[in-house]
Amino acid sequence: MLILIVVHILFLHVTGSNNPLGIKVNREKVPFHTYYTIKDLVGVFIFLFIFAVIVFFYPTVFIDPNNYLVRDSIDTPIHIKPEWYFLFAYTILRAIPNKTGGIVILVLSVLILFTVPIFNKRKFVRIRFYPVSQVLFWCFFTTFVILRWVGTKGTDYPFDFLRKLCTFNYFLYFFFVPICNFMWDWVLLGGINLTVKNS
Repeated sequence: MLILIVVHILFLHVTGSNNPLGIKVNREKVPFHTYYTIKDLVGVFIFLFIFAVIVFFYPTVFIDPNNYLVRDSIDTPIHIKPEWYFLFAYTILRAIPNKTGGIVILVLSVLILFTVPIFNKRKFVRIRFYPVSQVLFWCFFTTFVILRWVGTKGTDYPFDFLRKLCTFNYFLYFFFVPICNFMWDWVLLGGINLTVKNS
C-alpha cells in the first residue's frame, strides 16, 4: 500500500491535479510542494491526535455495551448484529426470506459495486453536469444509511417493510444511473456521437 501511495504522489507531482471541470489547463494548476505537502501533513497530524485521544483516554467509546454482558452458553442473544460496516449487507440478507436467495442477493449487493466503472459512460467528467444523477446519488446515499440503521432493528412491521424497500432501491440505483447518464448526454449533445467517449 505504501508503494501505491508513493507512486500516486509521484504521478501527482509530475502531472499535477486537474481542476473541478476536468479540463487540463496548466496555468490553473497549484504547485505540489508547499501547498499539498502542508495540507496533507496538517490532516495527518489532526487524525493522529484524534486517534491518540480515543485510544488512550476513551478506548471503549465504540464498543457495544452488550459485549460486557455475562455469556450464557445455552441461550443465543436476542439480537445479534454485525459491525457497522457490514450492516447494509446484513440488512439485504435479512430482507429475503429464502436462505439461498438471501445469500445470492448478498453476493450480488457487493459484486454490483464492481459494475460501476464498466457502465460509467458519461461524456463529462464531473457529476455536476448530471442533475438527475445527483438526485439519484443522494437517494442512494439515503437508502444506504437507512439500510445500515434498519440492520440494527428487529423484524417487526415498519422495519421489515423498510428493509425490503431499501434493498429494492439499492439495486434500482445501479440500473437507472447509466440510463439517466446516457439520456442526459443525448439531451445535452443532441444525440450526436454518443458511442465515442471524449478523453
